[in-house]
Amino acid sequence: MDASLLGDLANEASTPGFAPERSGGDLRYVGLVCPCEHDLFRVTGWPRVALGQGGFFWRSLTRVWREARLATQAGEPVESPFWLPLTVSCRRCERSRGLFDVEIVAGRLPPERQQEPQESLRCRVCRHGAFELVAGLAVDPAAGERIDVELVARCRACQRQTRVAWSRGRPDEQEIRLDLLYGRR
Repeated sequence: MDASLLGDLANEASTPGFAPERSGGDLRYVGLVCPCEHDLFRVTGWPRVALGQGGFFWRSLTRVWREARLATQAGEPVESPFWLPLTVSCRRCERSRGLFDVEIVAGRLPPERQQEPQESLRCRVCRHGAFELVAGLAVDPAAGERIDVELVARCRACQRQTRVAWSRGRPDEQEIRLDLLYGRR
């Protein structure tokens, strides 16, 4: 795992603390552990809906609709609910670190928008804010600068797993076929 993506949180010595329910293709997962050897974190970030277009009323209304729809949907949402980068804080030592805060990660919040206030992630079932985290990473072998990242959290209280944020920086199979068809590859 690249140290610039996860800092000192990557736990290469062991397997992830839990296996994600829906693994993302060829992503390689690693459990995140603080150097103080604690594996519970508080996650904060910028929700996509809160930073959308329009006034506060319309952003709030859109957010309520989106969260209601997510609770009833069986499939995965198309876009990540949180912008990257994310901030994680250890529940024991309270040290904060940024995750996926490098240029090679697609879908990052522009730096001029990063002055907006962040929100803490809460479990949708029990409303607790302590999570075990697993990060996934996949690098495109053809172009090493394009990567896919994903952060999966499991609530410590109710054991519910959720995909917190992800970024698709690599082309999918359909994009590759179209590029081959039109001679772009």
